[in-house]
Amino acid sequence: MLPMTTGRRVALAIGVPLCLVLTANTGFALVANIGRGKIPVSYHVPAGGRQVSVTTSGGNVLLRRGSGDRASLAGTGTYSLVRPHITERITAGKASLGYDCVVPEGPCELDATLTVPAGMAVSVSTGGGDMAASGVSGPISLSTGGGDVQATGVAATQVSADTGGGDIEIVFTQVPRNVQVSTGGGNITIVVPRGDTPYHVVAGTGGGSVNDPIPLDSSSPNLITATSGGGDITVREAS
Repeated sequence: MLPMTTGRRVALAIGVPLCLVLTANTGFALVANIGRGKIPVSYHVPAGGRQVSVTTSGGNVLLRRGSGDRASLAGTGTYSLVRPHITERITAGKASLGYDCVVPEGPCELDATLTVPAGMAVSVSTGGGDMAASGVSGPISLSTGGGDVQATGVAATQVSADTGGGDIEIVFTQVPRNVQVSTGGGNITIVVPRGDTPYHVVAGTGGGSVNDPIPLDSSSPNLITATSGGGDITVREAS
């Protein structure tokens, strides 16, 4: 039997509690994954809503233009052990929906489709997942902790998009007035309508290249700001 020296006593005093904590955390994570659950999520913006905001801990979100006069969200939420905390509120014409999990371990996602009428302002934020938009015409703000952002058929004049590391691609059908996009390391592609309209482009990347073969004018009111931590940035006209 080895003698109990001061060094060994210190090692035991630190190591044993640490091992117990690590074991407990590993066990809790395993239980959380086994205790996975799913619930349907459905929300309709009340009459009078002019803006809609959706915030979720994770998951993929599709934003699309609908034919009606109200916004609606439909999807499936995933959680661990305890049902998620879902908040719904409307203040001064702005409807907000939040999806947050009570248990920090295990899956926590909301995969959903948000349908909005023409011209409605929209803000969508997810802690991690892909975001897609199609045919929207109101001001939009899209943010994800790490997925890709892809928007097509965009008629909105004001757009912001942010991702922690994925790619961003936005295709406009009308001339945008204010575009703000950034990614922690992915590629950025902005496609504007073909024509003689000039743009003020401010682009910067930590390691990629910048390609902007469009009419440029630093005094133009049509501003495009694009920032990447290391990817390529392309601003071009539609083919």
